[in-house]
Amino acid sequence: MRKVMLFFAVLGLAGSLWAADPIIGTWKLNVSKSKNLSSLGVMVQTETYREVDEENIEIAIKGIRADGSPLSYKILFPRQGGQVRYPQPVEEGRSEVETLIARGNWMVTWMQNGKQVLLRKKTVSKDGRTMRQILTGVADGKPLEAVVVYDKQ
Repeated sequence: MRKVMLFFAVLGLAGSLWAADPIIGTWKLNVSKSKNLSSLGVMVQTETYREVDEENIEIAIKGIRADGSPLSYKILFPRQGGQVRYPQPVEEGRSEVETLIARGNWMVTWMQNGKQVLLRKKTVSKDGRTMRQILTGVADGKPLEAVVVYDKQ
């Protein structure tokens, strides 16, 4: 009996390690809970995270640029964290690294020409319904601090 219980305990642990990150899904901007959105210059309305395969996550981002034009692009990154890959061209010298801190907690480092310009800390609430992103850095030569809150759809 002990062996059977040990087997199921180990199986349960292994399952939780391989379970999807709670960030997977579609997240919609909650303007009323967000702070200092105007400093971003871009209003991202939805972020959709999906597992592309066992090793990669894709984010589909949709929003509106400061000039009112639509914004839509995708990025890919390793599910255990690493260098972001852009399926379409981005501005010269831009790079990002996604760092997995723990399930549902990510740190994104944005660089321009090898210099860090922005940090984005993403945290999914324990109930999995809300994602809070804290952004700090420099945008267009000005200090940037914002809190962006998304609700899971």
